[in-house]
Amino acid sequence: MTWALANWKLLLVGVLLALLGLQTVRVSELQQAAAERRAVDAESQRLAERAQRTEEQRRTAAVTKEADSAQTQTAALDASLPAARAASDGVRSAATSAAGRARANSCPATASARQPGDDPLGLLVDVLGRADQRAGELAEYADRLRIAGIACERSYDALTK
Repeated sequence: MTWALANWKLLLVGVLLALLGLQTVRVSELQQAAAERRAVDAESQRLAERAQRTEEQRRTAAVTKEADSAQTQTAALDASLPAARAASDGVRSAATSAAGRARANSCPATASARQPGDDPLGLLVDVLGRADQRAGELAEYADRLRIAGIACERSYDALTK
């Protein structure tokens, strides 16, 4: 019986060693699979970050392009303002000289009946001049808002594509 018991012990030790060897192989395979999953996850993360950076660069370029376009349009507006103001001043000057000529050609009897400061033609020229000046200011403001609005809209469209 001793021999049989010793064989059983050896057999049991052999089976346990085989199971331990199989378990070691299984753990090794699981570790390798986990390492491969981590590598795949890391690669996916790297690709996602690259795509995110690319999209961020595209958006930044689009917004910069629209800002440059708006700046160019604003510079063109600023360049055209002196000519517009000169034209407006010319119209006001012509209206003032036309009013002066009309006063000079007016009937002397009505001119003596007027009180000082009672010049309807001068008042009309003054009102029209102020209205023209204010209209020019509002037009400049509206042009600047239009340029900014278009740039904002285009930037939004570029960001939402």
